[in-house]
Amino acid sequence: MDGSTRTPPAAATVAGAVAAVAVGAYFGTRGLAVARQAGFADLVQGFPTGSLRLSGTLVALGAGALLAVVLAAVAVADRLPGWPVALAGLALDYLAGEVGLRQGAGLVPQQPPTAEGVLAVLAAVGAGLALGGALSAVARSAPARRWPVAAALAAGLVVGPGVEDLFRLAAGDGVASGGRGWSAQVGVSVLAVVVAAVLRHRESGRPVGTANADPAGPPTGEPGRRSAGRAPIGAVVATAVAAVLTLAGLMTRWWVVDVFRLSPDGLVGPRRARFVESVAYFSPVAVAVVAGLVLLGYAWRTGRATAARWVVLGFATGPLLLLGLRLGFVGERAQAYLVLLAGVAAVVAGATLARLRPGLLPWDAVGLLLAALAVPFAAPTVQAELPGTGTLVVSLPSALGLGLALGFGLVLVVTAPGADADRDPGRAAGVLALGAAAIALSALALAPTVIRGLGLGPSEGVALTVPMLVAVSALVLVLLFGFGRAVDRIRRDLRAEATTEGPRP
Repeated sequence: MDGSTRTPPAAATVAGAVAAVAVGAYFGTRGLAVARQAGFADLVQGFPTGSLRLSGTLVALGAGALLAVVLAAVAVADRLPGWPVALAGLALDYLAGEVGLRQGAGLVPQQPPTAEGVLAVLAAVGAGLALGGALSAVARSAPARRWPVAAALAAGLVVGPGVEDLFRLAAGDGVASGGRGWSAQVGVSVLAVVVAAVLRHRESGRPVGTANADPAGPPTGEPGRRSAGRAPIGAVVATAVAAVLTLAGLMTRWWVVDVFRLSPDGLVGPRRARFVESVAYFSPVAVAVVAGLVLLGYAWRTGRATAARWVVLGFATGPLLLLGLRLGFVGERAQAYLVLLAGVAAVVAGATLARLRPGLLPWDAVGLLLAALAVPFAAPTVQAELPGTGTLVVSLPSALGLGLALGFGLVLVVTAPGADADRDPGRAAGVLALGAAAIALSALALAPTVIRGLGLGPSEGVALTVPMLVAVSALVLVLLFGFGRAVDRIRRDLRAEATTEGPRP
């Protein structure tokens, strides 16, 4: 095809960045809503003393686990085009959402598997397709455009609640959830993804479905050779194992809660209530850690310290993204705009540091610690002491911390030499998928802990669980950063020694 028919690289990069923001914002609200609601499946049924339904719980938790598996499978599949798959995911999730709103159904099935269960599964599959397609497009972009599209995806994840709130305000929905604002956000997101897919197709000069590699990037296949972009199936297997372990752990919690919260006389005593609460809100921490260790182990095997840092970051940001940016454009518009701008600026700063000075400091750990400070401020008792600025003291540190952490971590994993993104985009897509799966699974497991920590009911000791977990994750990031620096120094010394000695006779 003649070169004059191809799209200028700058236009394709801008279109890809806009689409990444749209998909990231969509997943940051809708995809995490699936994980959040599924995490409460066994705690909202039969409350406070009624019997729990195994079928409804299993379907809901299965949908949350399926979210991680689908996004990983889509991201690593070399034969699937990124942006068209993301478009299909948006359409499927919107269809499930519209049907659910019309029928008055929620994301968590309250009955045996019926229409609600089907809608929960469709919503999980749609959100997984959307994010997985975006990750695939990022990994298989040309090296020069990979990092701005990755930074845009991070920005969408961080400011997702603000984007949703802006569409509600523009559509005149006020503080309502859904309605015209929901439809407007879906329409704009679909349009952005369509433009990105079309420009990518025109730039490549061949049908999008025939190959999923950027023409300016490395080739994905040569005659007689195995495609360099074919993703390792191990990333999907590791995600599936982590998802099964998460599902098994949460089902064990369901059994314990169902058995022990009912006393023989039908009354719940204080000691039994404390035990049930401990199991319900603290056992998921162990479940999330086990699943995270599985993803971390495979990430270390695939990309060493750089890939491991991305998985640890994803594990820690899952519950923090659930807290989100507590924006309210209706009553606090000036503060909301400030938070949105701060979040975008933090992502840009993190991406710039990852490109120019990645070895200066572990900025992902710094961002996590800053975002963790906002969690205790979200408690109602603290909010009551901060009239007028309660929303800002939560949203601003969250936006700055998450923006710095995700902007730095996501750009680092697609640009660092150890990521092998240039030589093997499929492997890079697998690493990206591992971190995204860690976000989804940790959000699924820790959703009740996050919400209870905000003060919705007795929460002694629960409020500090997530900040402490994030602080430990930040410490692990610092250790991985130091290990990576030490390895790089040893390699430089060995190369210098080899150059000084010269070839031996």
